Amino acid sequence: MFFEVKNFQALRKAMEELSEYLEESDVPEEEVFDSKLVVSELVGNVLRHSDGVASLEGEVRGNFIEIKVRSSVCFCPPEKSCCPDVMAEGGRGLFIVDSVCTERSFTEDGGIRVRIEIAGRASIPDDEEEK
Repeated sequence: MFFEVKNFQALRKAMEELSEYLEESDVPEEEVFDSKLVVSELVGNVLRHSDGVASLEGEVRGNFIEIKVRSSVCFCPPEKSCCPDVMAEGGRGLFIVDSVCTERSFTEDGGIRVRIEIAGRASIPDDEEEK
């Protein structure tokens, strides 16, 4: 699924559609929630900090939910996140993403790719998409 997200209203709509797709793909509720949390943090950061438009892709690939987020303007988060002070006003987003995701990497076009493992799913090779 591909979405172009220009504002927070579009973000809510994209998260609803992604959630429906994941539920129809028999993804457990916990991983659907994790996906929404990750999308909210990553796309929200693009909208808050880059003054750009976010592109969002999400799909079930094997035992994982794969999410890719890209900004229309240059926006590159740090490679490693750190645990912020509990009283900090911000800086938790990437730490939360890294806590929830199995993997976070950068795409060739400058986006972020994360993978969330789907608990209890029989082992399916990564290159075999869910049908």
